[in-house]
Amino acid sequence: MPATRLPIIGYPLSETPQEGVLRAALAASGSGIEIERLELRPHQLADALKEIREGDDFAGALIASPHKEKAPPLSDALSDDARISGAVNVYVRADGKLRGHNTDADGIRAGLEAVLPKAKGRWPRNAVVLGAGGGARAVVAVLIGSGFQHVVVFNRHLHRAEALVAHFSRSARQMELRARPWHDAILEAELARAELLVNASGVGQDGGSPIPTELVPPDRSVLDLVLSPGSTALMDAATAQGGTAANGQEAFLASAAWTVRLLTGSPPGADVLPAALAAELGVPEEGRAVVGD
Repeated sequence: MPATRLPIIGYPLSETPQEGVLRAALAASGSGIEIERLELRPHQLADALKEIREGDDFAGALIASPHKEKAPPLSDALSDDARISGAVNVYVRADGKLRGHNTDADGIRAGLEAVLPKAKGRWPRNAVVLGAGGGARAVVAVLIGSGFQHVVVFNRHLHRAEALVAHFSRSARQMELRARPWHDAILEAELARAELLVNASGVGQDGGSPIPTELVPPDRSVLDLVLSPGSTALMDAATAQGGTAANGQEAFLASAAWTVRLLTGSPPGADVLPAALAAELGVPEEGRAVVGD
């Protein structure tokens, strides 16, 4: 009998577009996999994964905040993206073992391709990243792999940004990767030389901006990973000054597609994920379009 249970593990857990979109895609796949919620505190994660590992009815697990960074040491194996980033957002169960993956990284690659030049040889080398959670780890891993030479990480709690930087100490030897205090003057100075700004902080879901919009210089590329139905305040600030910006939809769709592929063995139909996301956000599919030049 095929495995059909797929818990999403986090704390706290609330209904999100991600859950709705993946439910629709898994249903369309005919796999029989059903998502269930498992709200657990960090100290409960290891026992939950042990149960999933031993249960033949589990297809794997989806890992949500705040567990992504805690999951890698609890894995039987890791994909390259999960190992490099130090974060897991999807487990696939096979032969009583859990292999951790980071499909957030696949999403980040798609998001960057939406706002940066088509030729990767023309990509900038300087970036500012807002946030220090599992999503931010995926961002930094992709930036390192894409040849960025100067990346600065800001977080409201500096020790979290410092922990992220420490994780990448080996893979970032050939570049400058720093954690900086979240102060407007420091943000302004770093943004002055960073051609790319990525918001992976989660701030902005309410329509506001994670930073004062006047700090965004002209002609910048902005990837705001907020899963917004349209343009965000941060995007508007960039495009008003000739920059290029995208919200989190493109990144989300790419990540979700890889998640479905890992769990079912087949990619979702071309229209399944965009249609499901449009329904979740209440906007036409073209609402995810990139704005700017």
